[in-house]
Amino acid sequence: MHSRSLIEVARIKQVAIYFHWSVFLISALILIESFQRPVPTLVALASYLAILVIHESGHLIAARRQGCEPIAMEIFPLHGLAVSHSSGWQWDEAMITWGGVTAQALVGLPLTLWVSIFGLTRFDAINASLAILGPFNLFLAAINLLPIGKLDGAKAWKSLPMILERKGFRSRGKPRPTYRSPR
Repeated sequence: MHSRSLIEVARIKQVAIYFHWSVFLISALILIESFQRPVPTLVALASYLAILVIHESGHLIAARRQGCEPIAMEIFPLHGLAVSHSSGWQWDEAMITWGGVTAQALVGLPLTLWVSIFGLTRFDAINASLAILGPFNLFLAAINLLPIGKLDGAKAWKSLPMILERKGFRSRGKPRPTYRSPR
């Protein structure tokens, strides 16, 4: 099912976590280049990869909540992929799509608020983590919600009419016919 370019790094509740080999190569190159300040660089790199894992975990948690079995998480240098069985229901797909940015917001909003109120610390490594997991994380979530291409926003915003309908709002288009049982 998975190509040879993916390396299984963990398995959590029967869900395989894979990293593409290029993640390890790029990480090693970044660490080699930063030998003067390895700790802040390592923390920043781990924080960035954590954003990808948090986002894809959000999709998988949402999938499980919607009754869709999570299968795997794949992490690449610039994006991730959550793999789960599909129910085929548009509502389930929309809720799974929102799971990624919701998970990012649950981490990013409190950290951004913390930095806004208390500021940064005197420790570079902690500041790197706060900046990446806080405001940068929220920036990436906002970019991901753009309704273009393969970004989550292309699917997520399609759920807005469904949400409004569930809340009792109707679209102003043609009235929908009521269901009548066959006679």
